[in-house]
Amino acid sequence: MRTLISLFLVGVVGCDGGSDTPNDAPPDAPPDAPLADAPVPPLGHRHYVIDRILVPTSNPEARAYGLDLDGDSMVDNALGSVMATFASMGIDVQVDYARAIDTGASITLVDLSATDLTTAAGSTFALFDGTNPMPLACNGASDTTCRRHLTGTGTFTAAATPVNAPLTGAIASGTMTAGPGQLAVDFVWPESPAVAVTLLGARIKASSITETGIATLILAGAIAETEVDAKIFPAIRTGQMAAMTRDCAALTSPPECGCTQGTSGDMASSLFDTSPKDCAISLDEIRN
Repeated sequence: MRTLISLFLVGVVGCDGGSDTPNDAPPDAPPDAPLADAPVPPLGHRHYVIDRILVPTSNPEARAYGLDLDGDSMVDNALGSVMATFASMGIDVQVDYARAIDTGASITLVDLSATDLTTAAGSTFALFDGTNPMPLACNGASDTTCRRHLTGTGTFTAAATPVNAPLTGAIASGTMTAGPGQLAVDFVWPESPAVAVTLLGARIKASSITETGIATLILAGAIAETEVDAKIFPAIRTGQMAAMTRDCAALTSPPECGCTQGTSGDMASSLFDTSPKDCAISLDEIRN
């Protein structure tokens, strides 16, 4: 079955422990109270938290964020190229990925197991869902920057098991490659809830690994066409219809729909509400 290649460039910062139990800070502690001692990771394991995800905004970036997944010596990143095209049209998915991470709505923890961070055979890489950041991501509702949990000393509650089985690989000259296997990642679209999708034949490339962070991490894999149809297309439709509902005042009066010129809803109407032009976006219009 045809699949769609998906790749992301990720930034990773260290965290204290990444335990499978909550830290011991009292529930009424002030936002800047000292953290309780975090559990020490098992010998050979390093724990990190993803602190940024970069989505391609141009074709050169799509190639830079890609990996060769099928052995033809060419970078594979079809989805990255699609996202770059949307970015050129003004649909900025990057903002929504950043907001989800900055506010703690999306917390992904990394477990990297290796005997050494320069050269090590038999290394493993796994992703865990995270919750309960301490300190909290935001210092109240007025905090528009947040990211307080991403300073390198935060603690989190990790799921008891990784989302998928760890990828196996090796570290050479400070760069880790691992896979193939499976990895679960969030697909984020403006004004639509994030949806988890599975990267098949997944591979990773981690560079400049230290005890306190990973400078660059590429997550690569393929998304099954059935999952694109069941999750990604509906997420795009939900977001685009939300924009039209907000920005278009006459959804019962096609074909103009009363969209305020230059708004996200106006763009959604122009890009997707095409056949028929009925002030609504169908899944078939998204697919086409």
